[in-house]
Parts: sequence; structure tokens; C-alpha cells
Amino acid sequence: MIFSPDSHLYGLNGKYHWTPRRTKAAWQRTWFALEDYLDWSPEPKKVVILMGAPASGKSTWLSQNRKYGVVYFDACFDTDWKRANVTRRVWAARPGCPVECVWLDTPKHVCKHRNATRPADRRVPDEAIDKMHRYITERPPNAKREGFSRLVHVTPNVRGEK
Repeated sequence: MIFSPDSHLYGLNGKYHWTPRRTKAAWQRTWFALEDYLDWSPEPKKVVILMGAPASGKSTWLSQNRKYGVVYFDACFDTDWKRANVTRRVWAARPGCPVECVWLDTPKHVCKHRNATRPADRRVPDEAIDKMHRYITERPPNAKREGFSRLVHVTPNVRGEK
């Protein structure tokens, strides 16, 4: 199962539509869906959050590494309190359930280049990439402080990318 606020930002026409208000509502719907799933599903074996700046490769990593029985939460998670919030919510519903963090640590210039090749409705403003990348760099994930059972630091191979 994959949870992502982005999945709640598509309009009826199939176009991605980002606004601060829609994003806040998308996060609320995603938290509710995750908690609801944890309440009724016999799974998960573990929860994995995917974090990194926009266009860092989170969705690509997921498509190549997804495993049965694992719940994935695909979002930027640019601040430590957002990441720790996942652990708190999972453990409230499933005490002791392992929560892992996979950090896609992609250079900012590569994220911006990838972002520029996205369809127009999926592009993130460069300022947002700058801000999120800075937040992650200033306060990188910390397994102990944020409650992760495991932290996987992925530095994607970006040779050949601008």
C-alpha cells in the first residue's frame, strides 16, 4: 500500500493542481487514510517513509524496491517533526511496528533538472525545491531522535544528469 498527499492533488480532469490550501487538505486526507488502514488491515509488516526533495527519485526508488506487506508513505518529509509524526501515528495504531526511513539524497541541481522535464502541471517551483532541500540539509533524518528502526541513506547515481 502506498500513501501520498500527491494522490489527493489531482482534479477531476486528471491534472495535478497544487495550492497551499489543497496541500493542507491532501495531508489531512493522507493521515486519515493511513490511520484507517492501520486500524483494519492485518498488515503492515513495517512502514517505510520515502523522503527527499521534489524530483529526488522517491517514486522511482519505490517502483524498483516495493515489497509485499510493507506500507509506503511517499512525501518530501523535509522537516524532522513531519517524519517523527509518522512514527508516532504508526505506533499509536500498531505499537512496535518497525518504521523505516529511506532518504533519497539527490543533489539539488539534479532535482531541479528532473523537475524541469516533468509535465507542466507536475512541476514544483524552484523556490520550493531550494527550501525543502535546505531544510533536509540543515536537519537530516536521525533514526534515534525520530524513532526509526532503520535509516537508509540513498545517494542515487546521477552521472550523466545535469
